[in-house]
Amino acid sequence: MGVVFALASSLVWGTADFFGGLFTKRIAALRVVVLSQCGGLIAMSLLMIVEVARNGWSGGPWWLWGGLSGLVGGLGLCCFYAALSSGVMGVVSPIAALGAVVPVALGLLTGDRLSLVVGVGLALALAGAALASGPELSGAASRQSVLLALAAALGLGLSLYFLHQASGHGVVPSLWAMRVASVSELALVWRCWPGGVPGGRAQARVIPLLMLVGCGDLAANGLFAIASTHGAVSVVSVLGSLYPVTTLLLAGVFLHERLRPVQLVGVALALLGVILAVS
Repeated sequence: MGVVFALASSLVWGTADFFGGLFTKRIAALRVVVLSQCGGLIAMSLLMIVEVARNGWSGGPWWLWGGLSGLVGGLGLCCFYAALSSGVMGVVSPIAALGAVVPVALGLLTGDRLSLVVGVGLALALAGAALASGPELSGAASRQSVLLALAAALGLGLSLYFLHQASGHGVVPSLWAMRVASVSELALVWRCWPGGVPGGRAQARVIPLLMLVGCGDLAANGLFAIASTHGAVSVVSVLGSLYPVTTLLLAGVFLHERLRPVQLVGVALALLGVILAVS
């Protein structure tokens, strides 16, 4: 079940990223992220009200782990978009996609045990996800953009691990705490951005669509949280991080973007890695 939910989370994440990416072509990326995250917070708050009404206030440190997940995830997103704005996307995206290495390493350090076949499969899947992002091999990226991409990978990877820790104490409250923390942090970044957030503004009629994208991201987080309660975090983190493959395939279908050879290799490696990891 953990594998199924983890793969489902990568499909939903990739779909949300695809539509979110379409909006960033016209609207400032930070605005897209903040407004979409607000949509997820509204939906999660309604679910939290229902959860508390039915089962009472949940005990355990879900608020701590969920809040940490939201904070480091928000920082990771800020670093990611800052890296994209100052560097080569083909370098930044593959580095950020390797963030799954963080929960894998922490999972192994805290007791996860993997067979050789599964380990090889996870390594291939992770490499495939990075290659599917379309790496630029010319070395044209600046040091600043590379460092920001590494910070993004660390933040997003830690976010997955903290969400795994939180979900053991209740998926719904953990996701709510995560969204409260991330929205608060991103709103503060927006408010304090020097000179105001650059780029296009969101028209009123587009805001509900952006919030719907945020609900998709929330659903992906929920699927991952459920997956992490049914399987080793080192496995579900990699499978859940295959979203670049989904985004890439959607771009090919709907935008008729042609896949570069290195991206085709990445998709093939990711599929082979999944087969080995679940065998």
